[in-house]
Amino acid sequence: MQRTFRPGGLLAGVVFAAASLAATAVQAQSPIRIGVMFPITGPIAAQGIPEREAVKLAFEEENFTIAGRKVELVYEDSAGRPDTGLTKVKALVERDKVHILVSELVSSVGAAIAPYVAEQKVPWVSTVALASLTRAQKSPYIFRFVPSSYQYATAAAQAAKKLGWKKVYYIGWNAPPGRESVEAVKKVFGAENVIDAMFPNVGTPDYAPYLTKMDPSKADGVMGAMWGADAPRITRQYAEYGLSRKMPFFGIASFTSEELLGDMPPEAEGVLSAYTYCGTLDTPENRQFIDAFKARTKALPGSYSYMGYMAAKMVIQALKDVKGRAEDREAFVAALRKVQAKGPMGMTSFDEHQGMIGDFLMLTVRKGRDGTLENACGDRIPQVRDPYEAFP
Repeated sequence: MQRTFRPGGLLAGVVFAAASLAATAVQAQSPIRIGVMFPITGPIAAQGIPEREAVKLAFEEENFTIAGRKVELVYEDSAGRPDTGLTKVKALVERDKVHILVSELVSSVGAAIAPYVAEQKVPWVSTVALASLTRAQKSPYIFRFVPSSYQYATAAAQAAKKLGWKKVYYIGWNAPPGRESVEAVKKVFGAENVIDAMFPNVGTPDYAPYLTKMDPSKADGVMGAMWGADAPRITRQYAEYGLSRKMPFFGIASFTSEELLGDMPPEAEGVLSAYTYCGTLDTPENRQFIDAFKARTKALPGSYSYMGYMAAKMVIQALKDVKGRAEDREAFVAALRKVQAKGPMGMTSFDEHQGMIGDFLMLTVRKGRDGTLENACGDRIPQVRDPYEAFP
């Protein structure tokens, strides 16, 4: 076949190649922009601020440079409000043109922003425990680096059952995490063995109407699912009503997280939990994490800090695997699905639905050498997975 030489075609090819090289050069020089949104004001700020600091720490350890590209963190404050969170995420995506989102811990905010993130196809590594993010609201672009409510409540209930508990009381927030957690407790113990399930509103000042219903002769212990200031408050009142001497209390998820222990009353000593982080774990990785976090914030890290730090570490590794090509969303999310990273508590990864897999530890609140409360590390619960088969 005779080939026809077209000078114009050659010129077009040269122009296209030059343009591609120029685009590559610009990409190499332009920063990778990562949107970081947590509640740094409002009722959950005590957890949101350290988590944001931990995300900063992870990128600081990389000198804010990955694969030769500078990293720019763009911050917003959700204030723990769904409407505010959605507005701020839209600003990050549409105004600031972020490539990736690492953000949030409040379930209602996560539920509000998930449809928008999926529609915009922006990779989002969330630390929202809302189970729907890897179920009804599942998207190829949504990853959850935090145990789901079913995941952490199942692990807690199984740990309590292993202690010999057969019958329990349940008290949890009248909100999605509390309502989802009780379903896991019922699944493990059997609904007939949950003597009563009570759902006080978030921020309840007086738990007397609930605590007076608890009869220690009818149950082996209490499973409690609440967060923020509510955890120390119910712990104090539980002791004031004399229940702590008669029935052990098992906090679900981050009930005794280090971020909250400073506000816990002395009566918190002996409270149990099982979760992703133990501040007294003596490993090189955890000692390094604690030292770096304390140098940055003058405070000890806890489960929120740990998950923010490791969520950022997962993003960093995926960016390294794609040579910093943050603009290639499909390549980035494909790499993120495969990341396995060793952190302060051991190996972490994502499951087939893009939810977190990681080790849990049994925790018991004790008085440390300096008189302050701390978590004693107990048995390791390896590679805890979200129980999709039980809660599809």
